Amino acid sequence: MDYKKYQKSRNMSWEILLKENVRELPVNIVELCYKLGIAVKYYDKLEQGNDGKCTVINNQPIIFIRKDCNRQRKRFTIAHELGHIMLGHVGQYELINREISPNDNPIEQEANVFASRLLAPACVLWGLEVKSADEISQICDISLIAAEYRWQRLQKLYKRNKFLAAPLEREVYKQFQNFILSHQHQANP
Repeated sequence: MDYKKYQKSRNMSWEILLKENVRELPVNIVELCYKLGIAVKYYDKLEQGNDGKCTVINNQPIIFIRKDCNRQRKRFTIAHELGHIMLGHVGQYELINREISPNDNPIEQEANVFASRLLAPACVLWGLEVKSADEISQICDISLIAAEYRWQRLQKLYKRNKFLAAPLEREVYKQFQNFILSHQHQANP
């Protein structure tokens, strides 16, 4: 994925966390969508292989989610579709949603970057001293598959000690500081 597009997706997730004053994990993604003026609707069936999709009807952005997906899958799918809306993809591309794949087209990669950074911000995970994909899954209420992708990226950031480098990231970390501190106190009474 082109670094500029990665940066745009990542920064958009940080901007939303800041703008909507999100201060703890797991992010309440449905409430966040409603705050942003985006409806979330549940359906029994969507097109073959799709867990979710987004569109605009009468100038109202709407995210459609399959009812029978598990909770964690719904959360990531909603965040992914929110990414498509916020990044301006709706109406410009044929969008698909399925398991994350490194071979996804760039538009799907951008939405996945957005979703994973929104639901599992690296600086917060770093502040919590997360040590596994299982921990990420539990803290962020995302599937183990999504958490494993996040854990792989987090390990690279740990090796490079690449946290709080961007001004927006520092703001996100500061906004989550009380959550981080309270979580650390629970882990180390």
